[in-house]
Amino acid sequence: MYSELGDKVKLLRNRRGLKQDDLAEVLELSRSQISNLESGRRNLSLKQLEKLCEYFQVDMSYFVMSETTDSCLDLIEKAKLLFASKELTNIQKEDLFVSIMKVYLASKENN
Repeated sequence: MYSELGDKVKLLRNRRGLKQDDLAEVLELSRSQISNLESGRRNLSLKQLEKLCEYFQVDMSYFVMSETTDSCLDLIEKAKLLFASKELTNIQKEDLFVSIMKVYLASKENN
């Protein structure tokens, strides 16, 4: 489980363009402790994990669940970019939102 946690921490860190030193400062750890975390040789305390979740704005379940959370984060990031884009009109943004909601509701009906 430590290696999965480390992989996810590294993924989030890289997505933000942070160095291990940057993350070490946030968590009040050394760079070598971050390196050990990312390589699966170290774990985090609950308090450190909470701080990490707050910093990266992810739910704690992201680190616990091993399912498709990475692809979900990718999708959310892409949606943020689309909604923040000046290339789409407000009407196009509304249409995109409605389409996403329809897909979501249809998937709930099928379960």
